[in-house]
Amino acid sequence: MKVSDRTYFTLKRLHSLTGVVPIGLFLLEHFFTNSRALQGAGAFDQAAADLARLPYVTLVEAFGIWLPIAFHMVMGVLMATTMQANAGRHGFARNWQYTLQRVTGLLLVFYILFHTWQTRFDPRYLHSASPYLFMREQLAHPAVFVFYVVGILSACWHFGNGLFGFSIHWGLATGRAAQRRAARLGFAVFVVLSLVGLNALLGFTGHGVYPDWLTKPHGAEHSSVVWRGAQR
Repeated sequence: MKVSDRTYFTLKRLHSLTGVVPIGLFLLEHFFTNSRALQGAGAFDQAAADLARLPYVTLVEAFGIWLPIAFHMVMGVLMATTMQANAGRHGFARNWQYTLQRVTGLLLVFYILFHTWQTRFDPRYLHSASPYLFMREQLAHPAVFVFYVVGILSACWHFGNGLFGFSIHWGLATGRAAQRRAARLGFAVFVVLSLVGLNALLGFTGHGVYPDWLTKPHGAEHSSVVWRGAQR
């Protein structure tokens, strides 16, 4: 599908914006909540229950998460397969960034559909006694575990490199030096979030590393859950 350059530019800006707000913010929240798995089944199940009981949570998810994700996914697939593409117009490194952005985006379509089905509609999950134990059981299958690892790395790269694209599309990094700094920042975000996401995933298998050095020493005064987790 060929569109005018002006329309394509507008769509790219909206596409990059939804990738940062709200999808990027949702990714950060998702990793934070999943990191409660490092504190055990009770802590994660409580965090999941607290989210489910938020007022208007269904409306927030529908219009603040799933609608933007659907727009971002559809536009991403269209731009990667049928619209004007940038591949070949830049240097070697930029072309690799562009290619990985498109590949990870397509991978995330399948990952998000699978993850959403598994944790929202799968009868085994809906009737499970514990969300934590359900995920632990699923991740015991090597193929599922590897798929989650690939999905997490894809999401982190797509977001980190997406910040680089966002800074260009919205005029935040206009010169070469500014774009190099934006690219380095995006790569740093990818590395840090990958470590956080993979560590949270390992939390469901009992092999995650609890970051005691990032926890307040007086956390027990505010949350017994944090205190119990820190003592494991």
